[in-house]
Amino acid sequence: MKDLRHILSTHIPTHSDESSNLGPEPVPIRIEQALFIDLACAAWKLHQQIFDQATGQPKEELRQLARHVTVICDRFSELGLQIQDHTAEPFDSGQSLEVLAFQPTKGISRETVLETIRPTIYFSGRRILMGQVIVGTPEESWTGEGKI
Repeated sequence: MKDLRHILSTHIPTHSDESSNLGPEPVPIRIEQALFIDLACAAWKLHQQIFDQATGQPKEELRQLARHVTVICDRFSELGLQIQDHTAEPFDSGQSLEVLAFQPTKGISRETVLETIRPTIYFSGRRILMGQVIVGTPEESWTGEGKI
């Protein structure tokens, strides 16, 4: 994976000399791209578990956790990290998504993402992780065992 150390750095304070009035000196922390990907995927999975997908509201029994997940997602956004869930979006074969399965589905008139297995993640507008999805196809386009 590409090293983003030249782009990503954050600072934490260190213990300073008590006689100094200048305050703590920042120490750079280098963060690998893989860490952001793993954390963003984990935050997305938590969001899926805590928030009702139909209403966007937190589930009553998980309301206290919702605030924390929201803070994590907001901080990622401030860093330039975007997590994209594709569920219920129209699907076109030219999209840059990894389709794990096509599934005949009643009640749809065009190919649609039924489920996002892994979100697409962007950093500063550049994709760093390709999403994985299951795509529903209109049931009429299927006959027997295969797609027409």
